Amino acid sequence: MIISSFELLVKPIAPAPFNPSVSRRVVQAYFLMISNVNPVSEPDAAISIQFNSSSPLNNEELISIVDMGSGNVFSDLIPDPVTGKPSQPLTLASGATALLILQPDVSKTAPIRSSLEVANLEVRGYVEASLSPYSAAAHAEVLITPQIRGTFLPADLTLPNPDFDQQAYSLPTANPGSILKLSK
Repeated sequence: MIISSFELLVKPIAPAPFNPSVSRRVVQAYFLMISNVNPVSEPDAAISIQFNSSSPLNNEELISIVDMGSGNVFSDLIPDPVTGKPSQPLTLASGATALLILQPDVSKTAPIRSSLEVANLEVRGYVEASLSPYSAAAHAEVLITPQIRGTFLPADLTLPNPDFDQQAYSLPTANPGSILKLSK
């Protein structure tokens, strides 16, 4: 089931011919809060969050992070076993909530597009959720809240007191409301 669109960026906000010393860079990521609202007596739901993009998603340029309350778990996107699409598998107990983040990996160095030196990553697409065929639960109702969050970085990070700004905005869901009913 389609959740929302997404956009990942590492780009200058004012590219050439503007002076690069005043042109900050934006690093933009996709955040998805997802809660399994099945009754607590129901089995765990194995969910696949799949990313469909306008250009290939490269794990060398991205970081996938999942937090289910016990800290951040970093991983790569993997092919979904049914569709082959880049995905992040999640197993959520009934009543549990997870935060999934897909963001550019700015810790990389040139020539990687997501590096701050190159700053030339721009990927758009849409996100889907499905219940894995390996799920203990035959169905799941999940509450979703998709967001885009961006950070504006100064052109020169070595200056004293660099200026950082952030933005966050909710994305509309593809279906009315924020409850998805998933089944095998």
